Amino acid sequence: MKMEVSYGEHVELERVADRQVPINVVMGELGSGKTTVILGLVKQIAGPDYRVVWLKNEYGDINVDGFLAREQGIQTREIMNGCLCCTAIGSIEGAVKQILAMRPDRIIIETAGIAHPAPIAMELKRFPDVVIDSFIEVIDAVNFAGFSDRSLVGQSYGKYIDFIVINKVNLVDERRLDDVIDRINDNFGGTPKIRTSDGVVPAELVFGADRKSAAGGLSVGQLRADASVERSHVEMRSFSVKWEARVDKSGLEDMIKSLPIDDIYRAKGVVLTADDGWQVVNGVAGRVTWQPLSLSPERNEILFIGPSATEHEGAVRKKLGLVA
Repeated sequence: MKMEVSYGEHVELERVADRQVPINVVMGELGSGKTTVILGLVKQIAGPDYRVVWLKNEYGDINVDGFLAREQGIQTREIMNGCLCCTAIGSIEGAVKQILAMRPDRIIIETAGIAHPAPIAMELKRFPDVVIDSFIEVIDAVNFAGFSDRSLVGQSYGKYIDFIVINKVNLVDERRLDDVIDRINDNFGGTPKIRTSDGVVPAELVFGADRKSAAGGLSVGQLRADASVERSHVEMRSFSVKWEARVDKSGLEDMIKSLPIDDIYRAKGVVLTADDGWQVVNGVAGRVTWQPLSLSPERNEILFIGPSATEHEGAVRKKLGLVA
């Protein structure tokens, strides 16, 4: 199913009033486009009479997406340096309590990379004031390699997902897209699939499931059983670089593209470029994109994430001229 929607189309959703606050959880691998999807959804629904709060689970010590959120007037809360399905699961309680005190009409949770839905759903079901609206999985059509685990873990994961967003379809040919969809169907055969080139997803399509959501209909016992089969995923490491100097845009892009993609999956940051002012830079698997930023951060900051990212910190700093 291919949907087209413009950011200019505003969707009116029911306000919370005295009922439970709906929560949407957006999941997916690093660089799949989760942040872009969320920003597009929020643009369609947020307004003076409808407050959306975005809870981010982030690696490292740099919250690049926070700049984008503030630029658009989106309120955020961050859980740094932890995975919401394991090491940072206990942090959800405090964060959700803080957000509920803000009296939002909707909460959107973004996980950092792959996370199993069961522990997150268990934690959210402890709050009588919230209801799980939907779990959304974002998949990068360019870099998707399939699900390596199609056994019990894969089956337990798949049954939680309400919508699959296949992103960056404009960057692959039909043969590649068919292959990606075939692999997705191994675990998500009956799950609605939305194709998008730029992360734009119709808000009225993925919001409003509430008690019809897959996770919402599962008992605590079922959640606990699925959480028990969650296995350790690839451990990510990260390092950040911060400095004050104008940046040569093409030189930085070449440096990011030269990074070994098996060791560093993602590079993202905010930099002051010599010709184009402040920019958000995103590097995923050798592809680099730029986005203007109207805000003026205090300094350049770039975060590098991957299973062996820290092994390359010295080389990156040297290429950036930050070491003698």
